[in-house]
Amino acid sequence: MNEHDQDRAPDSLPAVLSTEQADRVRRALAPVVASRGLWKMADAIGYAPMYVQAFLRGQLACTLHFATGVAHALDVEVEALVRGGAS
Repeated sequence: MNEHDQDRAPDSLPAVLSTEQADRVRRALAPVVASRGLWKMADAIGYAPMYVQAFLRGQLACTLHFATGVAHALDVEVEALVRGGAS
């Protein structure tokens, strides 16, 4: 961060993510759920397994709260996860 970065407000994330942003979260989460298991990842995210499963199936919108839980479970920054750049 340089002195010019402090002169402007940071870009904020919406409470309900766009379809494109939700797809990024889904693409990051799906392989981890497949390898570690639904119940373990749901516990790490802080949501019920059925909620996580419904999200992965595209049946639910992705909230910022859910994406933050996913980012924490994956040990990445939520901004990187949502905007791209998380691996």
